[in-house]
Amino acid sequence: MAAQLVELEENFFNCPICLDSFKDPKLLPCLHRYCRGCVKPEVDKSDDKVKCPLCKQECDKPTDGVDGFKTDFHTRNVVEYIQLKKSVAAEEVRKCIGCSNELQVAAFCFKCRGFICRKCHEIHENNGIARDHKEHVLALKDVKDKHLTLEKLGSLKEAPSCSEHPEKLAEICCVDCGNLPICMVCGHHEKHKGHTIRGVRELAAEEREKIEHSMKVLKEQDEKVRGFPAKLAEARKALEDSIAETKAHIRSQYNEEAEKINKKKREADEVLARHKAEVDRKEREEVADLNRQRERELKTVNDKYDKCVSEVKAKAADERGGKDTAASKTKDMLTKKRSYLEKEFVDLISSVDHQGNTNMKTFGELSDQSTQRIKRYDNFVTVVSSVLASRDHWTDVSCLPDMNVSSKSLIEDAKKEFPEIAALSKVTSKAIAIEDAKKEFPEIAALSKVTPKAITPVFAPKANPAPMIKRDDFKSDADYDKYVKEHLRIGMTVRCRKANWRVQVGDTGKVTGFDWNDCFNPTCQWQRLGGTQYVSYSDVEIVDQGIQVGSKVRLQQYAVNPGHGQEGVNPRSVGRVTATDGKNCKVEFQTKKQWKGLSSEVERVLLLRRSAFQDDSSYSAYVKDTISAGMAVRCYKDDGVAKVGDTGTVIMMDDSDLGQLRVEVKWQRQGGAHWVKHSSLEILGLRLLSVGDAVRAKQDINWGCIFICAKRGTTKITGIVDDRKCRVDLPGWENWNVLLCQIELSP
Repeated sequence: MAAQLVELEENFFNCPICLDSFKDPKLLPCLHRYCRGCVKPEVDKSDDKVKCPLCKQECDKPTDGVDGFKTDFHTRNVVEYIQLKKSVAAEEVRKCIGCSNELQVAAFCFKCRGFICRKCHEIHENNGIARDHKEHVLALKDVKDKHLTLEKLGSLKEAPSCSEHPEKLAEICCVDCGNLPICMVCGHHEKHKGHTIRGVRELAAEEREKIEHSMKVLKEQDEKVRGFPAKLAEARKALEDSIAETKAHIRSQYNEEAEKINKKKREADEVLARHKAEVDRKEREEVADLNRQRERELKTVNDKYDKCVSEVKAKAADERGGKDTAASKTKDMLTKKRSYLEKEFVDLISSVDHQGNTNMKTFGELSDQSTQRIKRYDNFVTVVSSVLASRDHWTDVSCLPDMNVSSKSLIEDAKKEFPEIAALSKVTSKAIAIEDAKKEFPEIAALSKVTPKAITPVFAPKANPAPMIKRDDFKSDADYDKYVKEHLRIGMTVRCRKANWRVQVGDTGKVTGFDWNDCFNPTCQWQRLGGTQYVSYSDVEIVDQGIQVGSKVRLQQYAVNPGHGQEGVNPRSVGRVTATDGKNCKVEFQTKKQWKGLSSEVERVLLLRRSAFQDDSSYSAYVKDTISAGMAVRCYKDDGVAKVGDTGTVIMMDDSDLGQLRVEVKWQRQGGAHWVKHSSLEILGLRLLSVGDAVRAKQDINWGCIFICAKRGTTKITGIVDDRKCRVDLPGWENWNVLLCQIELSP
C-alpha cells in the first residue's frame, strides 16, 4: 500500500484545472475533485446543470452553489501528508509547537496541528498529560522511510469537529443530512433532533459493504469495458471494407449498363445510315424509271409523268423525314437514359459516402464515449481503493455514500450493449436498375424497311367511336385513366385535369397525333397555348368525340388558305356546325351564315365556365383567346359604366393595347355600346338568347324541373325575365322560369 501512496501523490492529488495540489477540494457526483476556487466559475455560470470539466457528466446545481458540493476530507488529509513529506525531505528547521524553540523537528502532532522536537515527542509518547495526543503523532522517520500507509495515516487523524459546535469533536452522524458529523448535543437536543442518528463505526461498516459489492460487480465488467475499443476498431474496419466493396459493385454495374446503351446507340446509327442509303437508292431508281418511261411516252403526256415524279419525291421526303425523326428520338432517348444512368451512379456513390461518413461519425462518438467510460471507471476504482485503504470510519461515512451512488451509473454503463455496431459496420445500396435501358426498340429494325406507300399513323381512329362516358361516372381515377387509354382518338377534344409543363388545368385542345414511342400518350393542339404540346393520357379527360352537328367551332390558326376559301371568316370567328359528313362541314358564322369548309381546318371551341379555372388570371387568358364578335358576355368586375351582372353582345375587339384586349359590348341595361377590358368579362355563349329560340338543357344539368326538359328534348323561350332568367314551356308547366345558365341553343 506504501507503493500505491507514492504513486497517488505523483499523479492523483493535483487539481486537473490548476495542476497544483488541491486547496479545499470539492467532490462532484462523478467523483472527480477540483479546488473550490477552480470549479466555482464553472458552477456559477451554469444554469440548472453543472457539467464536469473532465468527463462531461452533468449533475444538478446545488442551491448554495459550489459550497453545496461535499468537501473531500480524505483528499485534503492526503494532500497535507504530501506537503508534510515535502517539508521533511527539505530538512527544514522549524519552530517546535511545544517548546517554541527553533530546532530540527522529529514528529508532527495532528492534534496539536504542528511540528514538535525530539524532547516534546518523548513527552507526547510517555507523559500522561499528553496521553490523548500519542495516537495522533506521526514520527518523521516513518515519512522518510516511506513506511506510512493510507490506513495508518487515517488513524492519525482525529475525529472531525461538529458542524454546529466547532469546539467539540463529532461523535455521531446524521444520516438525513448526508452522514454529517455532529456531537451528541446536536443529535438529541438541537437541530438534528428527530433525524436518523447512526454511530460512525456501524455506518462506516455498512457503507464499506455496499462499495465492496459495487467494486466486485465492476471488476466482473472490467474485461468487457476495456475490450470495447477493440470491438469498435474491428467494426470500423468492416465498415471501410463494405464501403469499398459496394462502390466497386456500383461501378461495375454502371460500366455494364453504359456499354449496353452505347451499343444500342451504335446500332441505331448503323440502321439510320443503311436506311438513308436505301431511301436514296429507291428514289434514284424510281426517278430513273419514270424518266425512261417519260422519254418513251408521247410528249402530250409529259405533264402526267412530271406529276408522278413529284409525288414519288414527296413520298420519299416524307418517309425520310418521318424515320429521321424516329431515329433522332431513339438516339435522344438513349442519350437521356445514359444521363439518367450517370446521375443514378453519382447518387448511389454519394449515398454510400454519406452512409460511410455518418457511420464513421457514430463510431467516433462511441469511441469518445468508451474512452470517457474507461476514464470514469479508472477514476472510480482509484478513488474507492484510496478511501478503502485509509480504513478511516469518518472518511468512509463521508465519501462512500456518494461513491455507491456513482457506482450504479458505472455498472449500468458497463453492462450496456451496443447491437448497432454490427449494422454500422456495413453500408447498403440499391442495385442500378435502368429498366428502360434494357428495353428493346423494335422500331430500329422497322427503320430499315422502305415502302412506297405513305406512312400509316401509329394509332388510327376507329370508324364508329363508342358513346362518351363522363369522368364522374367512374369510381376512381385509375378506372377513368384506363377508359381514356382505350378510347382516345385523333380529332377528339380533351381538357387538361393535371398540370403538365406548359399545359395548365382547364386548358382544352384537340388530339392531333400520338407519341411514336408510347402510342397511348397524345399530342394536342391547345387553344390557350396556340400550339402543340405532348401530354400523358392520364393527364386529360375526354370532352367530346370530335366535331358534330351543334358543335361550336372556329377556323384553325394554321389554315391561312382553307380548301374552300376564307370568305370573310378568320381564326377569331366562332360559329355553330349545322351539317357534317366527317370530311366536310357547314358552319353558321356571324359574318357568313352558310360557310362550307374541311372539318380538318376547323377546331371545336369549348365555352368553359369561370369556375373551371384555378384563378382569374387563367380565365382572363382563356377569354382573350376565345372571345369573338356576336358572343354573349356578362360583366363580373365593374369597368366604367358596366357593372357586375350586366349582360350584352360583343360588337368588336381592339388588340392595339399591348397585353390588354379592349372589347366593345352592346349592353342591355345601358341600351348602348361601351368599351371594357377583356379581363372584366365572362363568356356566356355564342349569342344572347331571345324569345322564340329553340333551347335544350345543358348536358351537366341533372336535377330540378329543367332536367325533365333535358329528357324530353327541346323547347322554346316564351319570354325574358331579366339578365339571369327566362321563361320556357315545360311538359305540365307553361311559362316556367329557368336560369339562362342551365340552357343552350338546340342544334
